[in-house]
Amino acid sequence: MTIKNITVQADYCFGEQPLLLPELKKVNFVFAPNGAGKSTISKALAQQPTDPDERAIWPTAPTSSPIRVFNEAYRSRVLNEQVNGIFTIGEESESVNKKISALEDGKRTRRANRQEWLKAIGSADDKKAPTGALGEIETARFEASVSVFDAHKNLDSSVVPIVFEGYRNDRAKFFREAGIRFGKLGSLATDVNWESISARARSLSGDKVTRLRLPVISTASLLSPDDIAEVGTMGAHGGDGRFAALILHLKNEEWVSKGREYIDDADGKCPFCQNQAPDDLESELSNYFAGGFDKALGRSLLIESAAKSKARKLEDEISALENAVTADSEIDDSTFGIPASALRRAAELLGARLHERSNRPTQAVVVSDIDEFAAEVNALIGLENQRIDGHNRLVANAVDERRRLIDDGWSLFVSDGAVAAELSRYRGIESSKTQRVNTLREQLEGAAAADEVANQEIAELRQKISNTAEVADRINKLLSAMGFHRFSLKVADAINGGYRIVRENGTLAFESLSEGEKSFICFAYFWESLFGTAEANATPEDVVAVIDDPISSLDSDALFMVAAYIRDAAKRATDEKSNLQQLIVLTHNTQFHHEAAYAVERSSKERRYFRLVKKLGGFTEMHDDGNRSRIRGSYALLWHCVVEAAQNEDESDLVRVGVFNIVRRILEGYFKTIGNISDFDRPDGISPTEARMVAQFHMWANSGSHTITDDIDQTIDVGRTRDFLVLFMRYFEWQGHGAHFEMMIAASDGADLLGPNEIFARS
Repeated sequence: MTIKNITVQADYCFGEQPLLLPELKKVNFVFAPNGAGKSTISKALAQQPTDPDERAIWPTAPTSSPIRVFNEAYRSRVLNEQVNGIFTIGEESESVNKKISALEDGKRTRRANRQEWLKAIGSADDKKAPTGALGEIETARFEASVSVFDAHKNLDSSVVPIVFEGYRNDRAKFFREAGIRFGKLGSLATDVNWESISARARSLSGDKVTRLRLPVISTASLLSPDDIAEVGTMGAHGGDGRFAALILHLKNEEWVSKGREYIDDADGKCPFCQNQAPDDLESELSNYFAGGFDKALGRSLLIESAAKSKARKLEDEISALENAVTADSEIDDSTFGIPASALRRAAELLGARLHERSNRPTQAVVVSDIDEFAAEVNALIGLENQRIDGHNRLVANAVDERRRLIDDGWSLFVSDGAVAAELSRYRGIESSKTQRVNTLREQLEGAAAADEVANQEIAELRQKISNTAEVADRINKLLSAMGFHRFSLKVADAINGGYRIVRENGTLAFESLSEGEKSFICFAYFWESLFGTAEANATPEDVVAVIDDPISSLDSDALFMVAAYIRDAAKRATDEKSNLQQLIVLTHNTQFHHEAAYAVERSSKERRYFRLVKKLGGFTEMHDDGNRSRIRGSYALLWHCVVEAAQNEDESDLVRVGVFNIVRRILEGYFKTIGNISDFDRPDGISPTEARMVAQFHMWANSGSHTITDDIDQTIDVGRTRDFLVLFMRYFEWQGHGAHFEMMIAASDGADLLGPNEIFARS
């Protein structure tokens, strides 16, 4: 994957905003003067992460391919003197032996660490003498398993066979299950307790027979509220008659009323005194009792009769309940015996009180109904019927209910205070020790992985050393192909990865090498490393090449040769027939730029050109020239500045002074070299100020720019810059070189300035 964008943050060079080189192509050229940030860019790209995944998201220049950077830092690292005229070429070969030694030391340290880590982990295989963290876990597990296993033996024997089925004969298995249940423990329902668990267990044991619901007491009352009020109220006494005073005196109306029943059978005698009764005795008594007594008596008898009827029904219901309780072996008879007896006695007592009222119908009798006793019995019946319904559900859904019973039983067991505390203690020990063991095992794995990486790296380093001769041979061929015959590389056996740089006569050459020759050796090594491999018969990896000013200290011949190799690299990257995926070249040399960036097609969609310009504020600004180079020589650049000044509305002092110096250098350079300047008369139709400026143009064109008149004649009033440039154009016309002026303006992207009504329109 090639680089699409480069982003470099360097406040000292680019200001607060990072430099962005966008939409890079296969081949990219960055032209910048010294101090504009070329080295900053190449140094930033040289910091690419080594991990391929990190490379792909690296914010500076995301790409999965490694970036190979040739710059001054690379040159200083590649060629290094060792001893007795022996040198190493390449960053790897310079320190390969030290790296191998360091890697071996690291392996020995990790080996010692592994022994300590294995001891700390320990073992639980020896039950009698467990060691380390695993031993501590095993000891805690054994102690907790004994305690938890013993706890279940104290539970109801009806519960244990069902709830703990399959675990009762294996303590370790029982403890594992308890731990699993404890880890999943949630909140228990309020009705889950050992009593309910036992009842459910019994229901699921044996033949699983359904139970009949208990009959309820439907006769919840023997009296109505009106009846209670009636018997609790004193009735009206007798009325008229000549016996009224006597009866009231005796205060025994009930006895007198009872005597009336015997008048017919008394044969004329008084039923009370056995003397001869008056003829009107019966009528007089009837007259008296008709005053209210008979009515009260009738109502009392009616209430008593209705209550007796309900009491008989109640007795039948109580008997039916007692029979049902007796028939159900799951019910304790005493549960219903006392409440049922209390209800029966309450009914009997109420009947006696009502009979007393009937005997004395005008007397108030306080009575209590049976409703409270009936309600108590019915409440017990309701609770038992709920249990019966639950039992019947269990019987009807035995499989599901058995599973739910087991779950509830385990949950209740592991939530018990002592069991829960033991499980929590063990889990805490297990968690902390397991975390320690995992950490140590990760360190063991990391150490093993580090050893594997070290072994691989050691093998690679040794392979690189073994390829020293191949590297020397390839570099020598490259030097010869580029015209360097004054020295060559020979392998030095004294140091792994070492070379001797010798002259044709065999003498050591390093001391006599020029800086340019050293630079060229470094470039030759870089070139070889791009398309070669450190290992024999290996396939070169895809790379992105970044080359920063490779012609430092080189003569002109070497410059052209290096430029030729850059053009070859550009062709390889564009053709996609080699491992070179992308090329980025940074330079400040105009000639080298023209040579290296030369292509038959002036513009190409696979090329990108950038310029870095250092602004007046000291920071560098990027100019994107697209797919066509806009780099010119000094003379062309001067004309480009003229076009920019003509297009710029800025009338600052910097613009005015700058355009004077630019015009001065153009006139001096052109007319003194090829312009064939001739003298001329002062043109007509111009002001004295303009005439003085034209005379200054002529002086610059003849004798150079550095005269005592500089300061005097470089002053332009504000708003006169465009007039000055018009005079500059006219001077070329007056000298007969107007065509050259127009050619340079058009070549500097200023063709629009030559149009009608524009600043450089023909007069």
